[in-house]
Amino acid sequence: MKSTVYCNSIENIFWDTKPVAVLAVTEGIDVWRIAVSANAQQLSYFNALLQPDELNRADRYHQEKDRQRFVISRAILRILLGKYLGQEPAGIQLITGKNKKPFVQNAGAIDLHYNTSHSGDWILIAVGNSDIGVDVEKIDNTFSYEDVLHLGFGASEINLIKTSASPREYFYLHWTRKEALTKASGKGLDDGLISVPCLDGWHTVDAEIAGDTASWVVSSFKVGTQYIGSVAYDSNEKNIRFREIIV
Repeated sequence: MKSTVYCNSIENIFWDTKPVAVLAVTEGIDVWRIAVSANAQQLSYFNALLQPDELNRADRYHQEKDRQRFVISRAILRILLGKYLGQEPAGIQLITGKNKKPFVQNAGAIDLHYNTSHSGDWILIAVGNSDIGVDVEKIDNTFSYEDVLHLGFGASEINLIKTSASPREYFYLHWTRKEALTKASGKGLDDGLISVPCLDGWHTVDAEIAGDTASWVVSSFKVGTQYIGSVAYDSNEKNIRFREIIV
């Protein structure tokens, strides 16, 4: 079985900060960004929303900054999902399925899909009514990205990255596309990223990459200064919104 993948970039996006009391997954894709630093003062409130297993997981982080980021990410995920599902955040049952793909066990009749990613000060949460994947990466100027090019990219992709005007930025741009599509398809291709398309334009792929979705779109965008994100979603979803939440 063959599927198509279309990769593109969205320029000059607007992050809507308007508070929303009720959200719906029938209105397209929502990509939320959350700044860890802007929400750190609410840690006591966020801790109260988490389940015991989540608090135990948070305590296993050795670095306090990593612990805080996990708590903020998990709590705000619960807050957002509560708005989509009409439920109290603390009562939402978050489950990890095949290939670590997350889902809500008690979503009821609402067909809700979500995915999360974090890097540095930014967290991304993507929500829709079909399979979805998201990735964000901080452009690390100290990371020797050239040493790992052969692990995740094919010859044409490596050539494009090396000959571009901003090779480091292009590396992260295309890496987030591969990660987002892998997470959306749920195929667990961590060891086969070379076969995951990432260059601008249309690609034809087999079921090992695409999963059950016939046609994907992978859109890239700037999350903040020195941060790049990508979201992968079913091409039937025509509407994508970018939103920011500060609790």
